Amino acid sequence: MEKVEKFELIDFEQIKKDFEFTRKDVKNIQKLKPVMVKYVDEFVERFYRFILRFPQSKKFLKDEETVKRHQEKLKEWYFDLFSGKYDYTYFLKLHKIGEKHVEIGLPTHYVNASFNFIRRFFIEKINEEFGLSEERNQLVASIGKLLDINLDVLTLAYREEELSRYEEMTTLEKMLYSFSRKFADMLDFALVGALILVSFFVLGLFIYDVYQMVTMQIAFDKAIIATLGTLLILWAVSELMQEEIKHLKGGGFAIGAFIGVALAAMIRKILIASLSAEKYLQLLSYGAIVLALGIVYWLLSKREK
Repeated sequence: MEKVEKFELIDFEQIKKDFEFTRKDVKNIQKLKPVMVKYVDEFVERFYRFILRFPQSKKFLKDEETVKRHQEKLKEWYFDLFSGKYDYTYFLKLHKIGEKHVEIGLPTHYVNASFNFIRRFFIEKINEEFGLSEERNQLVASIGKLLDINLDVLTLAYREEELSRYEEMTTLEKMLYSFSRKFADMLDFALVGALILVSFFVLGLFIYDVYQMVTMQIAFDKAIIATLGTLLILWAVSELMQEEIKHLKGGGFAIGAFIGVALAAMIRKILIASLSAEKYLQLLSYGAIVLALGIVYWLLSKREK
């Protein structure tokens, strides 16, 4: 009931005004209807080919019954899109679709990607039917506005879900939530600061290795190996800093970058230990650690792909 009340407060006429969706656009959509209706079966077939590429598609389309029901709803949405009637009932149906997406946990990324496919499909068919002309341009513009309105209303349910969760919190929970977010941001910035400090230390170590090599304080071959190892760590720290900056901008936590730093450090140890024949046991233990880290790094890279 509360969701319906919130929905009724939304001014959909204003939404159409915001997207500059006018009566002329409605007429253009109605002009498209007899042309686009004949492509509904091809649309459903190609749409399914597209969404089944998503890694988690089988999670939401579990069996034949679910697929059949979804295809029927998809066709219903398709016909409604070209109906020319964009009133309260139309927007209510869209909002219910959005609520269903939230209920099953469908990522908004899948919704956005799907609308990108739909837009490309419609433009392809309009080009085939109308060629390159001013009429074609107007039809593409009108259907584009309507698709943007659809996407806006569908994702509205996601925004409402986030707001409702926040509104259900007590005053203390809201305070803790706000504090934890600010504290997490402070930790992220502190981590970047620490990485900058570490990079200076590693750079200092690199300069020291070069100094030892130039002044012949240690054997030349050992100095070369140590310098290359330090350079490898410096590169890994640089990569880690880049990943952390991406994380600050909203990206995911790059644990692979931390493993890369650990790998670089172990490789440096192996390079140095390999110069001494007596340290074969140490080399074996370092090799086992590198192998384990390499497997973890490979598994993470495979998962990301």
